Amino acid sequence: MDVPPDVLVPPEAYGRGFCPHDAALVLDGWLRRLAAQDTRGRMVLGRLARAFLRRRGHHELGFSRLGDYSGERLGLSARELQSLTTVSARLERLPRLRAAFAGGVLNWAQIRLVAAVATPEDETEWLARAERRTVRALAAVIRTPPDSEDDGVARFRLRCPRRVRLLWHQVVEVARRMAGSDLTQGQAAEAIAAEGLSARPPCGDAWPAAEPPDETRSVFVELDWSAIREALPDDIAGLDADIDGLDHFALDGRMRAALHAMRRADWQLGRLLRVFLDRRLYRLMEFPSAERYVTERLGLSARKARALVALERKTWQADAFGTAYRAGELSWVRALTLLPIVAEPTAAAWVERAGAVPVRRLADEVEWALTVRDGVAPIAPPPPGASLTLEDRQLCTRPEWEFPDAEVTFSAPVAVVALFRTAILAFAAHAHGSLIEGLESLLVHVKSEWESQPRHRDPVFARDRWRCAVPICTARRELHDHHVVFRSRGGGNDRENRITLCAWHHLRGVHAGRVRAEGEAPDKIIWDVGVRPGRRALLRLVGERYATS
Repeated sequence: MDVPPDVLVPPEAYGRGFCPHDAALVLDGWLRRLAAQDTRGRMVLGRLARAFLRRRGHHELGFSRLGDYSGERLGLSARELQSLTTVSARLERLPRLRAAFAGGVLNWAQIRLVAAVATPEDETEWLARAERRTVRALAAVIRTPPDSEDDGVARFRLRCPRRVRLLWHQVVEVARRMAGSDLTQGQAAEAIAAEGLSARPPCGDAWPAAEPPDETRSVFVELDWSAIREALPDDIAGLDADIDGLDHFALDGRMRAALHAMRRADWQLGRLLRVFLDRRLYRLMEFPSAERYVTERLGLSARKARALVALERKTWQADAFGTAYRAGELSWVRALTLLPIVAEPTAAAWVERAGAVPVRRLADEVEWALTVRDGVAPIAPPPPGASLTLEDRQLCTRPEWEFPDAEVTFSAPVAVVALFRTAILAFAAHAHGSLIEGLESLLVHVKSEWESQPRHRDPVFARDRWRCAVPICTARRELHDHHVVFRSRGGGNDRENRITLCAWHHLRGVHAGRVRAEGEAPDKIIWDVGVRPGRRALLRLVGERYATS
């Protein structure tokens, strides 16, 4: 479904010709249609994903982890893909709920909640409850008291010199190696704080606490909750037919086709949401907040809505990014990965790079660029194949006065942010310094402690940054030293013939014939992922770049 072009043109800011009440009715109607179309696309995708995961298709395509497959090929998280699969499977045995959902009586947020608890015996009762309640009230009925505790997410931000930010990224990398997985910065902060507080007891004044949000009483008018029946686009309808006869490669192709069609509507949803939320038109419909509107009225998560609006804003700041996003050329994961770094002067280069490298390499390059750039100045991608190892320059030399021209920032649960702040205060109080000096002392201590612990000294693992060298794999544990040319075939023991592989890719990938590696380590390996007899592999990469032919 395409929204009329005149509706997609944002109105002039606070122009006299803008009628909020009329705009609210028009935009709400199109938003609901787009949300309903997105929901139906999700159900098609869920049925395809269920058949794919039932056969462990990601393994057959050469991916050790579902998250690596879903991020690289579909642009989704493993959690979202599994959620789609779960809801689709449960609705198969709940015909009344399935019919209510198909007819628009229940939205996606409601059906996800109800499908988790309803059974064929009581689905009628759950349908009646869902029709009478908002999403928030329905969630309160379903959840048990222990599950209703939500720690929430907070944002940590501290201005600091660039050399301290560089040190932060180095310690985060060490934390990932110690954990054997790709921790987020928030997860790494928890490990850093725990290690630091084991040496320094909490002390000092408490970090100023954020003001608790005001509780606003929910007020709803009688809104039109009637069904919105929109046909699926032609390029989605029918994709879930004859699933049982498809192999893993065909299912992968259909899921990618469905997502490509859905992505072309995402920018329309984001643009209308931006106008609707920026003008606070939800208040005219007596919703107390934007979050309540997108959840109750559209059935979207608040996080998805915020991301759609953030991407929409970025499309107005970088034309090349906007063109690729609107055409559906950027997957959801790739678009969000580029969001913090893309700017008008460098947008074309970053979009081109996003299509040339796997998601893992793209995330590494964006993290590198955010670390080394000068303030908020635009920065181009590093040269193809360049080393992204952060240098130790200027870590030991500190002038008498420094300007805090960078910042350490991450999102994490409230308890984790509080723990990290406590650790900074403990080290600042011990050193009689500022918060910046406390952060630096904490990071230096943790880095020293972790790097002094005995580890396997194999230089091949160190060269490959202690993670699987297959470009589409994020594994950091159970690493094996693999000979590119097998020793049984005369391969030598020199480092150019040795590469780091995770246990799955070593034993069930390369040696099982699903993955093929040829060439010279580490940067001249030709990787064939998803090898199939008599046909081209699913993916071919040279080093960490997709092969051009």
